[in-house]
Amino acid sequence: MLRWVEHLNSLSLFYDVFEYICSALEELEVTTCKVDGVQPHTLLLSICTPQFIVALLVLKPIFSLTKNLSLSLQKVDCDLSSCVQYSNNLYEEINQMRENAESNFKNVFKQAMEMAEKTGVQMIIPRRVKNQIHRENYAGNPEAYYRKSIFIPFLDHYLDQLSSRFLDHSTLLLKIQNILPSKCIALDTDGIKETAHTLIIEWPNEILGTSEDLIAEIVMWRRHYLGMPNENRPVCFIQALNQCNSTLYQSVHRFLRIGATLPVSVATSERSFSSLRRLKTYLRNKTGEERLNGLTLLNVHRDIEVNCEDILNIMAKTTRKLDLVL
Repeated sequence: MLRWVEHLNSLSLFYDVFEYICSALEELEVTTCKVDGVQPHTLLLSICTPQFIVALLVLKPIFSLTKNLSLSLQKVDCDLSSCVQYSNNLYEEINQMRENAESNFKNVFKQAMEMAEKTGVQMIIPRRVKNQIHRENYAGNPEAYYRKSIFIPFLDHYLDQLSSRFLDHSTLLLKIQNILPSKCIALDTDGIKETAHTLIIEWPNEILGTSEDLIAEIVMWRRHYLGMPNENRPVCFIQALNQCNSTLYQSVHRFLRIGATLPVSVATSERSFSSLRRLKTYLRNKTGEERLNGLTLLNVHRDIEVNCEDILNIMAKTTRKLDLVL
C-alpha cells in the first residue's frame, strides 16, 4: 500500500511524457549512447508495444482509485475502521468494473489506439500458434484479445489482493483498534465484550488470565482516559504503548505491541528507511554514523525548528584546525 502512491505518480508522469520519451530514445539510438548500461533501442522496443500501452492505461485509473486509501494508511493517526470501509467500497467499484469489463474496456482500448497512433505502434495481436506456452492464446480481434489477456486478469488479481489484505481481516482490524484510547472511550459494555472475545479467539496465548480479567483490564484502561483531554489521548499504537503501564495493564500492553507492528501501522518507521536511502548515496558512502544520524533526524523531523546559534555554539566547543570566520 505504501508504494501505490509513488506508483501512481510515476505512471501519471510517464503517461504525460510518453511521446517525448519515445522521441528521446529514438535520438539516443542514432547517437549509439547507452542509458544506464542499456541500449536505447532495447528500451524503445520494450515500451513501444501494444501490451505495454494497454497495461499503462489499465493501471492508471485503478491506481487512482486507491490513492486516497494509501494516503490514509500512511497517516500517524490512521483510522483503520474508515480504511476498511473504503476498502469495501473500492472492492465493490472494481468488482462492478469486472462485471462490465466489455463496456469499460472499450474506452481504455480507444485511448490505447490514440496513443499508439501518435507513437507509430500497431495495435495487433501477437503471433499465435496451436499450442501456446509462454503467453495467452485468445481468439478474436485486438480489443477482445487485450481485454481477456490484460484487463480482466488484472482486475481479478486486484480484487483477490484487496480481499486477502483487508476484507478477510476487517473484523480483526476493527476490534484491535478499539484498544486505542481514542476508540476505547466510545465503547459500551457490549462493545468491550465483543472486542475481548475477538482478541481471545485470535491471540489466546497473549491473554494473561481469564476472559473476565481481559474485560476488566479494558474497562480500567477506558476509565483511565475518560477524564483526560482529547489532545492528551494517544492517537496511534506507538503513542499508546509508550503511555501504557505494562504492570497494571499486562494484556492491553501486549495487544498494543501487536497493533504497533501491524503492516498498516508502521508507515512512520518505514519513512526513516526511505530517508536513509535518499541521504546515504554513493557520494556519501563514507559518512560517519553520528553525521548520518543527524542528517536523518533533520530530514524526518522537518517540523522542528533548528536554531543556527545553538549549532554554532556546539561547533565552537570542538577544537578545529580550520578557523571558522563568520
